[in-house]
Order: sequence, then structure tokens, then C-alpha cells
Amino acid sequence: MPDIATTIAIKLIQRESVTPEDGGCQNYIESLLAPLGFVRTHVDTGGITNSIYTRTGELPGTLAFAGHTDVVPTGPVEQWQQPPFSAEIIDGILHGRGAQDMKGAIACWIAAIAELCGEYTPLPTLQLLITSDEEGDSIDGTIRIVEHMQAAATLPDAVIIGEPSCSNSVGDTIRRGRRGVVQVRATIHGKQGHSAYPQDADNAIHRAAPALARIAAIKWGEPSAGFPATSCQITNISGGTGASNVIPGHCDAFIDIRYNPGNSFDEIRAAIEAACADCECTLDFDHVATAFSTPDGPFLDLVCGSILRVTGTETLRDTGGGTSDGRFLAAAGIPVAELGTTNSSIHQVNEQVAVSELATLTAIYSDIIKHFEVLA
Repeated sequence: MPDIATTIAIKLIQRESVTPEDGGCQNYIESLLAPLGFVRTHVDTGGITNSIYTRTGELPGTLAFAGHTDVVPTGPVEQWQQPPFSAEIIDGILHGRGAQDMKGAIACWIAAIAELCGEYTPLPTLQLLITSDEEGDSIDGTIRIVEHMQAAATLPDAVIIGEPSCSNSVGDTIRRGRRGVVQVRATIHGKQGHSAYPQDADNAIHRAAPALARIAAIKWGEPSAGFPATSCQITNISGGTGASNVIPGHCDAFIDIRYNPGNSFDEIRAAIEAACADCECTLDFDHVATAFSTPDGPFLDLVCGSILRVTGTETLRDTGGGTSDGRFLAAAGIPVAELGTTNSSIHQVNEQVAVSELATLTAIYSDIIKHFEVLA
């Protein structure tokens, strides 16, 4: 018979919720939490399902868990060993889309609370902040929850985010921060013409090539302590009409920059503009995500201490990987730590998680909640 966390994870995975759909997951979560004293607040915006579940505690302080019920598309279904929403357990492994990212972690948090409530353990005020818009555009998801809580003066003292943070075993890594993201759509302009008469045309690809080479060669300096270096990748290039004898009049490129706090958006923008100064171009900048970091202190010590007590593992406080919804919470001044399952199969065909991981993560979450104190 599966334990509480595994049972909940199965029920969540079986609800198809490809972003931005919720698939009824948050109604199911409400059915589990309402008997434990939680009240649900709907913050639905732009077709996105957003929920705040709140239980007023017996102890001071407010601790939140943030997560998402939407998942990425399955990819080729025929390549899955098990149907992606069947949530089958085989040899101790739970299979299905969202098993690691991140329905498993949501299940563990709810299971931890259910066990603590069943033991009549005094608890701080607890919140679950759940969206169906994390894997998509993230325009009307967690950011809208944060805005609602700011207006209502109900922001928590700290947040655990259930992203799959760990590498080889549960608890070996937490994310204390993330790099920011700047994306640039660049169009280099020339003049279209016949390839036999280059004197009457201006080849946009020829213009673009040295500019893009300069962009790729930009030196971004030393990264901030604890962060990977800024990465600038040209991910797409297109130009030409498809005809072999037409000089292209424009060349389009997409540039993806993952920056650490040692750089700023203004600095990045200026460097890209300087690299393109000698050609006629249009640059469209999108500051997708701001870099953030939770400093060492009581909250991170609490999280790492709980991991140590449960697993005996000394935890790496990391800032790697892509971006996450932690940026919206950190921007509101809330300490953030990302702690979930391992991430060996996230976004892949045959996503899966070991049932033993769910048990370990539930025990860690329980320990964090029991030892939470109002942050100084």
C-alpha cells in the first residue's frame, strides 16, 4: 500500500495538466487540505489557475511552500515505457510526467502537513502557493499570487519551493538563488538583391556574422561569489529567402543570456549594442528574469539542518540551473530556498522518481516545519 505522499503524487500525476492547464489538480489539493484547516483563496488570472491555501497556526511566523501543477508536454508518447499520465509504480519507481517536476514535491509537502496535524503538533501559519503557469510564460502565475499577498499584507516569512533541486540524492543540493535571464531578438538589416550583382545589394548575413562573433566573444567579468559565470548563447539564426541566387536583406538572431548578479541588465544591453554598432540593426531586449540570492542566515541554516538530521547529508547551497518562480518571491523580500527531488529525468521522456525519494523528502519537509521559527 503506497504511503501518503506516493498516493497523493499518483493522483496528481494522473490529472493531465500540460501548461497552462491545471487539470483539476488544485481542486484535489483543496480536498486534501480543507479537512486540515486550510482555507483556499483563488487568484485566477488570464485563464491561469492560482491558489493560496492558508492554515492559521498555533505558533508565530508564516512558512510557505510554492509550487506548480502544470507540466511540460509529454513529447512522443510512443517513446514512454509507461503511459505518461498512468502514474504506475514498477520496482519502487513512480513513472509519469510531473513525478520530479514537481507534483512529487507538492505531494510530499501535503503529506508532511497531514502527518503533523495527525500528531497534533503545534505549527506556524502555513501557506501553499500553487500556480498552473510556471512551465509556460509565467506571466499570470506566481507573480499574481505575490501581488495579491502584498496587497493583503499576507506575505510569508520564508518560502520553500519544491523545484527538483537535488543531483544524486534528496538533500544533496538546494538552490539558494538563480541567475537572471536577458533575451535579445536581433535583426540585422541589409539590402536584398541578385547574387550576381553584389554591388547593388548589401548582404545582411555578411553584416551579421562579425557582429554575432563580437557578441559571442564579450567578456562578462568575474561572477559574483557563489554564482556561475554569465553565459551568452546565440541560439537561433535565420536569413535568406530560400533561393540560392538572392542576397538576403535581413538576418535574424536570438540571443539568450543567463547573468549573475555581477552584471546588470543595463550593462548587458550596452555591451550588446556596442557589438552591433557598425551595422544597421534592430535589437529587442526582454529582461525575462532578475538574478536573486538568499544570503546565509537562519532560514538556510534551518533547511540544511533539517536535511542533515534526516539524511546525514551536508548540503550544497547552489545557484545553478535555469530560472524559477523564486524570482517573484525574492523580489518581494522573502527568503527563498528551492528543495525538491532529484532532477535526473525532468522534462524528459520517461520522467520518474523513486518512491524512497518521496519518503525522504516528506521527512525533511516535516522537520523544517517543526523547527521553523520567525526569522530575525
